[in-house]
Amino acid sequence: MTMFSDQEIAALAAEIDAQLLELRSLSGDASLKSGDKEAQLVKQNQAIATATKEPAKSFLQKFWKAAKADLCEEDGVLYKQWKKWGDLDNKEAMDKFKVVLTGLGLTGNLLQSVLVAVVVIVLHIGVKAFCDEYGDRP
Repeated sequence: MTMFSDQEIAALAAEIDAQLLELRSLSGDASLKSGDKEAQLVKQNQAIATATKEPAKSFLQKFWKAAKADLCEEDGVLYKQWKKWGDLDNKEAMDKFKVVLTGLGLTGNLLQSVLVAVVVIVLHIGVKAFCDEYGDRP
């Protein structure tokens, strides 16, 4: 299991905050429909595609399958946190997502860039929108 140093965790959390701030400044104060929010995620989708050599959407669907118990189901740790606070803690999300992404075969710098991208996407569009968008559709 890849362990990050405290400095790496701080740098990744700072990068997540910077990207979220940038996305929020793009959308202003207006509440955007989730489709509009997703359209803003160009940098994150590009990071995922570059690191994984596959389209971001198909990778995010794999990520969803691996993370859904924690993120999208009512007894999941991150789901409960999101439901209670309407937000996730960067470090908590990074810890959980890092395990999932490592399980999907990512390591090193690729793991770090995809980790930042995925956390930003989930926090920007919201857990429910993420689970609806990338989850199993009937």
